[in-house]
Amino acid sequence: IAPEKLRREPETFLADMYSLAGTLYHSITGHTPFEAPAIDDVILAHLNTPLTPPDKWVSSITGPTSDTIVRAMDKKPAKRYQSYDEFIMALTAARSQLLRSQVAPSSPPKSRRVKPAAAKEAAAPRGWFRRDK
Repeated sequence: IAPEKLRREPETFLADMYSLAGTLYHSITGHTPFEAPAIDDVILAHLNTPLTPPDKWVSSITGPTSDTIVRAMDKKPAKRYQSYDEFIMALTAARSQLLRSQVAPSSPPKSRRVKPAAAKEAAAPRGWFRRDK
């Protein structure tokens, strides 16, 4: 629950962004953003406790991914991403950085010669586009 909602302040889409980021946090860490034995303590944590960055729970979560989620869950709505497009771009950039770091340079695949009959069969449409006889 977004802090502004708990304080009964006017809500905007930024409260939903906070909740969406909280769901993402839970899905990638296996932990709720704020864990406490009683609901009152969880509510107080949403209002006052700094968020534990996701990469502190799971070491394979990248810093940029963790930073993106933490920003989207900032206690102050003005410090969150100011549009979903901005939030999505930050997540996409974090993902791209992860993918670039995982891809090792490799040699191009060797080409294979395809026999003309096999090439014709492979190029023929299937499924809804061609009735099998």
